[in-house]
Amino acid sequence: MRIEKIENKCNQCLLCARDCVAGVWRIVDGKSQPVDIDSCNRCGHCLAVCPCDAIIHDGLKKDQTVKVNRNNLNPEVFRDIITSRRSMRQFKNVPVSRDVIEQILDLASYGPTASNEQNVGYIVITDKKLIEEAANTIFGFVSRLYNKTKKGIGRIIVNLTGLNNNRYLKVMDYVQKQNAETGRDFILHNAPALILIHAPKRARFASDNCNISATTIINYAHALGLGTCLIGFMVMFLSFSRSQRKKFGIPKGRRVYASLVMGYPAYKFTYTASRKKPEVQWL
Repeated sequence: MRIEKIENKCNQCLLCARDCVAGVWRIVDGKSQPVDIDSCNRCGHCLAVCPCDAIIHDGLKKDQTVKVNRNNLNPEVFRDIITSRRSMRQFKNVPVSRDVIEQILDLASYGPTASNEQNVGYIVITDKKLIEEAANTIFGFVSRLYNKTKKGIGRIIVNLTGLNNNRYLKVMDYVQKQNAETGRDFILHNAPALILIHAPKRARFASDNCNISATTIINYAHALGLGTCLIGFMVMFLSFSRSQRKKFGIPKGRRVYASLVMGYPAYKFTYTASRKKPEVQWL
């Protein structure tokens, strides 16, 4: 890997060395120099922080770096995106184009990952039949478990453990009736797209990386007029169902840490939602 400084462009601001936590760039005799090139994790900070375009790094794609337009960094717009986004569970019967999904995933790749591993992967399902089959499989499994809690040993266990007050169990009779009478999908919500977000099983902070990516996706999708909903049931089901992992082509050695559905909302929310105050400690 080649990392060099173009001396006749450098203004000796030393920002490349000050910002480099990997120890690649260091200050030597009052000047910044690439010293330990093998330690570079390709974070791209040296290219991004240099105001003079004075760095050559052949491990990075220079054409992907663009000048930051600070006029676009509007905190009020960002706040509106966050506060107006809602989990969407009703979608129009309209597909989300591949171009739009690729645009969203491209932006998600700019989110942070631990040690700049950039190890997050995606499986995008737009096959309606496959989505419907997955929803029916999960709903059927959940329904069978619930039915076992209504009598015998199952009911005793639920009562002894206090699960009889679990909000999911309390609503299951209604959910089963709605599913039987109207066909409503309470798992994947008849969405036109399902995205599984995965990373290496034993990678450090793999779950964090995937969920940061998921957060980026749902907020950017909202800004584009799309609705999303995180699906914890899908993550849980894939964690113990080998047949479903095979069905969705989860790569060997990787695990799905986040999943979400996406589509065009069937309706829009007029107001933001109420939120309780977070627990904050100051030291």
